[in-house]
Amino acid sequence: MDTEEYERRKLFCESMKSMSRSEFIEIARILRKNNVTVSENRSGIFFDMCKIPLEVFEELLVFRDFVKQNNTELEKRDVELKA
Repeated sequence: MDTEEYERRKLFCESMKSMSRSEFIEIARILRKNNVTVSENRSGIFFDMCKIPLEVFEELLVFRDFVKQNNTELEKRDVELKA
């Protein structure tokens, strides 16, 4: 993995910090669907971001972009409803 790809994955990990529980559940579904090894305990799920195949990582990026767009539209709708 080159440094550019490493940085992309690092940024994805940072963006995960603001995700909700339901969004983490969807990430787990994507990983399991693609046979990525995850471990679970009471604190959550854990996986090695560096070992995720590029195709699966791209799917996670698509999901992250969907979440961002959806949250933006929800915030916009909330502002319109308050006006």
